[in-house]
Amino acid sequence: MEKLTVYTPTFNREKLLPRAIESVLSQTFTDFEYVILNNGCTDGTQDVINTYMRQDTRIKCICNKKNRIVFDSNDPLYIPNGDNVFFTQVDDDDYIDPYMIETLYRLAIDTRADICSVGSKFVFADGSEKDKYVFDGKYSYNRIEAMYELLKREKINSARGGKLYKKELMMNFDYPKVHHMRDIHREYRVINRIEKMTVTGKPMYYFYRHNKNLSGLNTKDQITIEKMNEHLLANRIRTEYLTKRMPEISNFALYSEYSFMISLTDRIRKLSVEECFRIADQMAETLRKNTEWLMACGYLKPQEIEIMETL
Repeated sequence: MEKLTVYTPTFNREKLLPRAIESVLSQTFTDFEYVILNNGCTDGTQDVINTYMRQDTRIKCICNKKNRIVFDSNDPLYIPNGDNVFFTQVDDDDYIDPYMIETLYRLAIDTRADICSVGSKFVFADGSEKDKYVFDGKYSYNRIEAMYELLKREKINSARGGKLYKKELMMNFDYPKVHHMRDIHREYRVINRIEKMTVTGKPMYYFYRHNKNLSGLNTKDQITIEKMNEHLLANRIRTEYLTKRMPEISNFALYSEYSFMISLTDRIRKLSVEECFRIADQMAETLRKNTEWLMACGYLKPQEIEIMETL
């Protein structure tokens, strides 16, 4: 019986998908099923999947003929092995270190954690790299501590990449009533279910950053009015959710919402994203109205204070 499910949803990534698949099949830990979800691909992605399925019997393909994105285990198209205990995801444009799954699995078993995570790198199209969530040592957190670390964005990323979950955490999931980018709401709601999370900062998951990343807000091309509004709404929903369920960190949750506004207002201006100037002005006005609270909260970083002084 396989011990875990590796999951890759894909849409029209015939050029990038082989790298993701090969990184999974090259793992030192081998006792897993590999589920690849064809999300209505119209290019040669299915041919790529078929080629690898003939080479490795661990690969299973689910074909989504409705041409819609599947995000979570509530969807009937998502069918991991019912006996498997753990779940990890590798996106179709990313790839992983050969020791990643073994590292995560051993952490989960040794520390009896509900979620484990490793560090990562951002890999750019020009070949350059940037460390993300990389640090020395290993840390275990309870539910409140893990949520705090998630909001800090220093040791725990908000994506599925580089994490191993007890599969039960991903089942019967509750999402807010939003139509787009539901995955933004996932990670903090998963962590709300845990008793323990263990993290290590060795970079073992590689996020490929490019202009077609669905949720990225790193370049001028990625920052759009629609995505800005979706992220702002998601942050407001997150603050309300955490304030109700974790009053211990309600102030830090609110600060995190404002911190997003500070960084994005500054980025929109520096990148001259003219179509988002109006949203940037609205965020700046919100921040100005809450300047007294922000300056007194004790959470602002030096660079955030500098940006606040320019508003």
